[in-house]
Amino acid sequence: MSGPVATAGWWLGALHAAEREAAVQVLARAFRDNPLNVAVIGSDDPELRLRVNAHGLRSLLPVAQAHGRVRVLRARGELAAVLLATAPDAHPLPPASLAARLRCLFGQGLRVARRWAEVFEALAPLHPPEPHWYLGTLGVEPRQQGRGIGRALLADWLADVDREPSCAYLA
Repeated sequence: MSGPVATAGWWLGALHAAEREAAVQVLARAFRDNPLNVAVIGSDDPELRLRVNAHGLRSLLPVAQAHGRVRVLRARGELAAVLLATAPDAHPLPPASLAARLRCLFGQGLRVARRWAEVFEALAPLHPPEPHWYLGTLGVEPRQQGRGIGRALLADWLADVDREPSCAYLA
């Protein structure tokens, strides 16, 4: 993986453990009104969706950092976008710790957890069997959207992927 890249007042690099909660909040806000999230959570209350999203992301991010790729973009020193991906040999990610899964379950509620399980179960057979990079999540802080931040983070990650030796068997 390449090191941090700074351009146009933006900084691209890996997520640091101390920034994890900030990343949770960016992604929770970015996906708060996403139609799939609205359908799964089943609430018209945006604050409830924000809280439910945050519980799921607090379970996911440590696993993604340990076993996947988590890249971020900072604009003017503020976390503006987060990307979660897995290498060809790392998908699917292993489950979070039991404690993290229980916190997520209690935070999201059984109905929401069950509905997310149904979504992932329905999507699983659609993943190609060949080794492939998997871009799981790319979210941009809503007030930062429309400025090319997501595009820059995606381009940075794709350039990183193209430099990987593992890409040889993907060609």
